[in-house]
Order: sequence, then structure tokens, then C-alpha cells
Amino acid sequence: MRRFIGLGAVGLALAFLFCPTAVLAGEEELLPVLAQYEQAFEAGDAEALGDLYWHDERLTVFWPEPETAFRVDGWTQWQSYLKGFAAFISQLPPGGSNLEIRQPTITVIGDVAIVTSYWVGTMLIPQAGSQVMQGRETLVWKKIDGQWVIIHEHASLFPTP
Repeated sequence: MRRFIGLGAVGLALAFLFCPTAVLAGEEELLPVLAQYEQAFEAGDAEALGDLYWHDERLTVFWPEPETAFRVDGWTQWQSYLKGFAAFISQLPPGGSNLEIRQPTITVIGDVAIVTSYWVGTMLIPQAGSQVMQGRETLVWKKIDGQWVIIHEHASLFPTP
């Protein structure tokens, strides 16, 4: 029995020694990808943003809209939405769109990563002035063919008082 407990303790110690390194490696790998996400969003670059998503009809995205929140089912529908989003952003003045991802927490489990964060989006709309939206988000990433892609996104606005 003591031998079993001793082996269990050694195994647990090894897990604590090696797990943080694996998670840290995943974080280091995903942080630049999150920066690409922010940059593509700010630029309204539908192609660069689209490259970060799974091109599959099983992709799901819950996307916050000020008037109505909706769910996107599949890459075809999401690609269409991204094109409309890019057209909207292109009408803003230079630098008129900003996205800041705050306090990301990254959990990597094999070839899947879950990123939770807060976000602040600002848009300078000529007729309406500066519009600020804040919320929270969960991104589920999967490493496919050596590239991290979003397979599910759930973004929501903070409730208004």
C-alpha cells in the first residue's frame, strides 16, 4: 500500500512539474494568434479574420449585435457575415475600429484550446460618434494541420444596467 501511495505522489509531483510547461507552451503559441485576431478585426480584414476560423459547416458562432444577438451555423454563413462586416468597417475613418482583448485565460488540452477573455470594441462612426461595446468571450480553438483555428465562438455584450 505504501508503495502505491509513494508512486501516486511521485506521479502527482511529475504532473505538477510538467503540466505548467505544456500549458505555457500553448499560451505562448496562442498569444500571437490572438493578436492576429485583434488586428484583423480592427482592419475589417475579412480574409485574415476568416483564416482564423474553421472552414467547416460545423463551425458555430454566437455573435453580439447591439440590437439582436444571433448564432451563425457553418462556415458558409460566417463567411458571408464577415464580408458584410468588412464592408461596414471599410466605411469608417482610418483607425475608426479598435478591439482590445483583456485578461485572456488560455487552457490547452492536447490539440484543443479554450480562451476566455473580456473585450472592448470601439468604433468611430461619422454620424454617431464613438460607440463603445464591452463584453466577454469564449473561443474554442483546435489545431488542424498545424494551425490553430476557431471552431466555436461565443461573444456576448455586458448587460446594461
